[in-house]
Amino acid sequence: METSLTATDPLQPGQWYDDDTYYQILLVAPRQTITQGKYIEATIVTKKRGEFKKYLLDKKTEQNLIDYSPINDDINHQSIACYLPSLGVVFPKVFLDALFLEKSSQNHSIEINNFYEPIRTLLHTRKISQLIAKTWYCYIKAKTSDLWYEFVHGKWNDIDSDILDGLIAREIFFFAQKSSPDNFVPNNLDIYYPLNNKSNQKTRFLILPTSKAWQGITLSLLMAGQAYYEIEQDGETYYHQISQPILSTGEIVNKYGIEVTFNKFEGDIKELKVDPGNSSIAYQATIPYPPIPSEINLSLENITKWSQAKDEDGDFPFYQKNEDDQSYLIGVEYFSPPYPYIPLSCT
Repeated sequence: METSLTATDPLQPGQWYDDDTYYQILLVAPRQTITQGKYIEATIVTKKRGEFKKYLLDKKTEQNLIDYSPINDDINHQSIACYLPSLGVVFPKVFLDALFLEKSSQNHSIEINNFYEPIRTLLHTRKISQLIAKTWYCYIKAKTSDLWYEFVHGKWNDIDSDILDGLIAREIFFFAQKSSPDNFVPNNLDIYYPLNNKSNQKTRFLILPTSKAWQGITLSLLMAGQAYYEIEQDGETYYHQISQPILSTGEIVNKYGIEVTFNKFEGDIKELKVDPGNSSIAYQATIPYPPIPSEINLSLENITKWSQAKDEDGDFPFYQKNEDDQSYLIGVEYFSPPYPYIPLSCT
């Protein structure tokens, strides 16, 4: 759908689903030349949403995203385009039905402001903490076996995808502080600058080089579930999602710039001074990624339990269903880890 450019940049209905709206993904691959301390090659791919319909997801990613709600322009939900823009974390429909009861719909904004938004933010916190724990678990498993050698030397096909996802995510945490992406598709930044003005709607969902979020773009795209690596199967190329969405595309573009600190166990959010008219974000979020504690202080068993905890049921649920009346308990007792030394995120 073609839309005219206006000075006010109006939000058009369904604009985010237009085939000619631009999006970014992070594409990760093994480094061709082994460099100590840097084991992945990161490419930012910027294309129109319609072009991402050709990027087919592998079966495991499709299964992992079964609870997410893509639009119906791809009946089988088989492409990356179906999950652009990213929704971020999602709640089960039954939970939302319990929260937004029809009898309270006259004050729908009350439920949103007092329940949905705060609970969603706490779920962000939990998910990022669990992702950090997963990277720790996968690194320990890899270092105590042959998997680390295979990872470093690019033999990714020999590694279970769950372990590989954690190892790659760990490298992205480190990558975010070390350098800018290795490559860009298109192979320069020219695509951003002709589009870099407030009147062009097609760039609404891009992190632009002028934004303060650009410095942490690799980690931002990981957090939004917009980070993938290629898998070759039966002569076809498929894309495997490294981590399920935590933040939405809108949040990484407009709200949060993300950076990492390696010497703290607590995160931080700082409100930014933004110059009027410049493309930027409102907050700088610092995610803690400290060294893995010793076995004496934090056992691998406890790291594993937290990293694999389900949102509903299990030992550390985020919410629970009351089986007597099918209502939901939203005390969110476990938005933070039940063990010491596992960092709590800040969003």
